[in-house]
Amino acid sequence: MVLGIKFARSFRVSDISGDIIDHILNDEQSPFEPSIFPRIQENSRREKTLYNDETSEYLRINTDDIILGITVDKNFETKYEWLKNKVLPYFKEHLMLKFKINNITRIGVVFIHRITKNKKINESIGLLTNEAVKDVENVSVSFSKKAPTTEALYRKNVNDYKNVIYNFVEIENELQASLDYQYYYSPAVADLRECSSEKVLEDAKALLENNYYSWLDKYEIKESK
Repeated sequence: MVLGIKFARSFRVSDISGDIIDHILNDEQSPFEPSIFPRIQENSRREKTLYNDETSEYLRINTDDIILGITVDKNFETKYEWLKNKVLPYFKEHLMLKFKINNITRIGVVFIHRITKNKKINESIGLLTNEAVKDVENVSVSFSKKAPTTEALYRKNVNDYKNVIYNFVEIENELQASLDYQYYYSPAVADLRECSSEKVLEDAKALLENNYYSWLDKYEIKESK
């Protein structure tokens, strides 16, 4: 599961990234303990990443985004509540406020699943090519859909919109299926506290459980069959 907060590009974030990392790891208000992210690295673009080799969890900070990757292992509800009730309040009330990280343009949540692979994903290529191409490997399918205009947005008299991206990628003997729920703010919102970020998470979870899983279950072949 991934939470991403995108803001207007700020090169100042790279200059103060050391202080940001220190706050994340050591401030008493932070939900992240040093044991969660024992390692730090920086790439050539000055993007800093806190990460854990054992859990594969990470927190990336750069000039455009804060991206948190969380591993879920039969504890989705616990992790999601922690994300909503601990991580988001810390970002809103402390981290981004203290370091003046402003002008939020997008908040997104990605749910990534590994499911049983069957022939349907390969057969879709044959259907698309009128059977000219069949028996393919390493299939990757991606499509997006804007939320209906009748669906309520969180702000009035703006050009905000919701977008959902669906991805299916073959990985060895499995299929990686991901649901990427995004809320775009237009114009940008100066303060994360005004972004209704908890509502973004609630609506993303509702789409996942009430819509996505119903047809994903129809795709997957159960081992018992």
